[in-house]
Amino acid sequence: MNKYVVGLGTLAIAGSLFVAQPGDVMAQENTTQRSEIGTYGLSLLASGELEGRLTPYIKGVPKSGNIATHYTAKSIVSVGLFDKSNLIVKIPDEFKYVALQDEFKRAIKGSITYPTGLGSATHEYTAGDITIYADRIILKNPRASYLIGSKFSADLSIDYGSILDKYPNIPIDDNPSGYSFAAVLSEDAMIDFNLIGSKEGKWVTEETAAIRK
Repeated sequence: MNKYVVGLGTLAIAGSLFVAQPGDVMAQENTTQRSEIGTYGLSLLASGELEGRLTPYIKGVPKSGNIATHYTAKSIVSVGLFDKSNLIVKIPDEFKYVALQDEFKRAIKGSITYPTGLGSATHEYTAGDITIYADRIILKNPRASYLIGSKFSADLSIDYGSILDKYPNIPIDDNPSGYSFAAVLSEDAMIDFNLIGSKEGKWVTEETAAIRK
């Protein structure tokens, strides 16, 4: 398992911040302030880390053909109130034909633990939270309130083997260097991974073949 730790930059916010629950009157009366904070809050995540495991698909072998990932991010300054965000997972080009199948969304299971004003909460992703593109998975997160040292933690499982069981002719090419995945928290669901430098968490699989004959 390869693990890469990457920085996401820091930013200071002037003024005082208060913590309120989404239903509180005070939070409702400060919609403008929350909106302004939300514009910048996610750039304050200081570190991200992605790790995982790929179990190659073998026809007829139960539970083969699975990708499991674990992503964490941590803030180091007071960053915002009830910010909206997406967890974006960039998938390797070799998996694009699998990702384009209607069944791919149902093959994804996972959850995210996120900070709240009173601690943390865990959200199980549903099909309605997930949008699929050929090169990425976009998962909509609940609003979060996070302060110094707050953490996000997300676990995903992708059962691509179930799709190959149904469509055995879908190709997934080998990659001698391993398959490269990346993940980042962002308000911009269509963020350009080529332009964000070292802000994303990265993981390269030890397995070089997603399908074993």
